[in-house]
Amino acid sequence: MFNLDDERILNAINDKMDEITDNIFTNSQSIIVEKNIIDEGTLLKSGTIERDYLNKSITYGVSYAEEIEYGRSPGTMPPIEPIKQWIRRKGLVKTEAGVNRFAFNIIKDIKANGQEPRPFLVPAIDMEKNKFK
Repeated sequence: MFNLDDERILNAINDKMDEITDNIFTNSQSIIVEKNIIDEGTLLKSGTIERDYLNKSITYGVSYAEEIEYGRSPGTMPPIEPIKQWIRRKGLVKTEAGVNRFAFNIIKDIKANGQEPRPFLVPAIDMEKNKFK
């Protein structure tokens, strides 16, 4: 007879959870690169795995990770400052007034049309789930 509280079984389950979590994390990182969801690599670098006994979590710590994963519905404007920083980094506009106008037009468009999702974590989870079917 065995008991699910048997420490050996629980340790084996914990080890398998670690393996699955590692696979999901690695796949999510690969998807970010494959889908070119990279500007400075901040999203990629913000990914972490938290490992407690029989409890694992993958977190992408940047504020916009959820909007990339699930998109953004029309109706609200995103913060303007990250968009201004992106415009400056890309050298898309020469003057600060131009940066402001361009950024404002981008956020107005996002408010009107939303933003398409570019999922990276859910597909990584699905890839791992499909191994068990």
